[in-house]
Amino acid sequence: MIPGPSIDVCQGDTIVVDVVNNIEGEELAIHWHGILQRGSQYYDGAPFVTQCPISEQSTFRYQFTTDNAGTHFWHAHTGLQKMDGIFGSLIIRQSQKRDVNSYLYDFDLSRHRILVNDWMHELAISRLPGRFHSTKFQDPDSILINGKGRYQDPESAFITDTDLEVFRVRRNYAYRFRMVNAFCTVCSSILTVENHNLTIIAVDGYPVKPTVVTSIISVSGERYDFVINANNRVDSYWIQLRALEPCNVRGIQQLAVLQYDGAPDTPTSVKPIFILPLSEGIVLNPLDSQCDSPRSDAICVNHLQSAIPVDKDIFTKKPDAQIYLSFSFHRYNLQDLFSPNQFNRFLVAPSHRHTSAVMNDILFSFPPSPLLSQMENIPSNTICNSTHKPDNCDNEDICPCTHIIELPYKGIVELIMVDETNVPDKLYHPFHLHGYNFNIMYVGVSDNRTVNSANEVQKLDEIGSLRRRKALPPFKDTIAVPNNGYVVVRFRADNPGYWLLHCHFIYHLATGMANVFHVGTPSDLPPVPHDFPKCGNYLPYPY
Repeated sequence: MIPGPSIDVCQGDTIVVDVVNNIEGEELAIHWHGILQRGSQYYDGAPFVTQCPISEQSTFRYQFTTDNAGTHFWHAHTGLQKMDGIFGSLIIRQSQKRDVNSYLYDFDLSRHRILVNDWMHELAISRLPGRFHSTKFQDPDSILINGKGRYQDPESAFITDTDLEVFRVRRNYAYRFRMVNAFCTVCSSILTVENHNLTIIAVDGYPVKPTVVTSIISVSGERYDFVINANNRVDSYWIQLRALEPCNVRGIQQLAVLQYDGAPDTPTSVKPIFILPLSEGIVLNPLDSQCDSPRSDAICVNHLQSAIPVDKDIFTKKPDAQIYLSFSFHRYNLQDLFSPNQFNRFLVAPSHRHTSAVMNDILFSFPPSPLLSQMENIPSNTICNSTHKPDNCDNEDICPCTHIIELPYKGIVELIMVDETNVPDKLYHPFHLHGYNFNIMYVGVSDNRTVNSANEVQKLDEIGSLRRRKALPPFKDTIAVPNNGYVVVRFRADNPGYWLLHCHFIYHLATGMANVFHVGTPSDLPPVPHDFPKCGNYLPYPY
């Protein structure tokens, strides 16, 4: 089934899930996107970071307590399996007394869940490393809403006659909708509901002060909760989802229906078509990223205000650790790419560039054993950071190794992520941090997009041109870094363990755009679960 089974529980409940891997010839791990896993670090689902992946015909039991409420989701975190349909929603509900925005809506129903995903008409692995003579690269063929939709073949114009998703409401009531962006490719998306405003009340599971918009632009891994007031005349209304930059040239869209009780099954208005440029009233997350000051036509995520208290130490002038992380693409020449006795991970990008994805010029490689439970089994010469690289990487432009950054336990960390890709398209890389939420302190991009290196951003900071929020910065766990821009986030590193930070575009993660943060010592962690699976290199004596 697509999407996979929904999990709907209350805050404080314990979830136990047995995952049975019946995929022939493939391993599997499930990540619980948005769950902080405090005290249950071994069940985060990051393969070779927190667990061994589940081998074929094996079962692994995940078990954890749901301490942080909100709209989350689960998905495969091995290979490209999420693109092929292994994902589903995970909703952790609060009581009305705990939900600071509960006064805004009458109903919070499971049938008002919007899970959007991109979809290929073939297995995702067929696009990696890519077909040189194909023009699809890693773009989707279509997009879906709750697994439903219609597809029009661009060559024959044939349209599949399948059902659209229908969301039913009663007039004069207000409804909470929970939207999950489960995209895998580089497309951003925009959601619009005909003749209805959307009141944003939560982002990535964390409440914000109510903010009214007419459209929501989102990228892979983000979640937005909004309220729809069903105060229009009794009718059915179009819900339109469009794939935007850099996929907008394909004109991919999907429709669903908001149906009032007593209204016809099909809207009486003209079916919307994909039209550019956009004219959507007030847009959340504008793609031009001009977010330095409030605007009348758009609201940036850094303009939202947290509706719950923020750690006052987040506003300290000097954090305990300040980390610059740049991400970019490394372009191979074909002679190096296919040199003997080695294998390089790469994808074929537009203009037929053969590239890998790197952070701080390091191509992330997963270790042979989980960092969390088998650190002693990992060869030390495979672990690296910006100041220490393995011997075999000294003379290389990029280094494939397990990139680990140490964070001060319980300290305030400032993370500055900078897009050094120099890609002209409006390509917004979404970065997701496992085990944490963070506060959005600043989102920046220069007027002419010339500030696109970590060194330049650091110079701006040194002269005081990098501003930070002074009050109520919103919480998130996934942040879209503007095209050739940067973001500043802060968090308290109080959740010990090994936590993956990665681009949520699935092909970018597969080709190296990730690193791991290490927090605390083994004594700060719960013990490794009894009989926890082990894996790793097989090197019998003699070597």
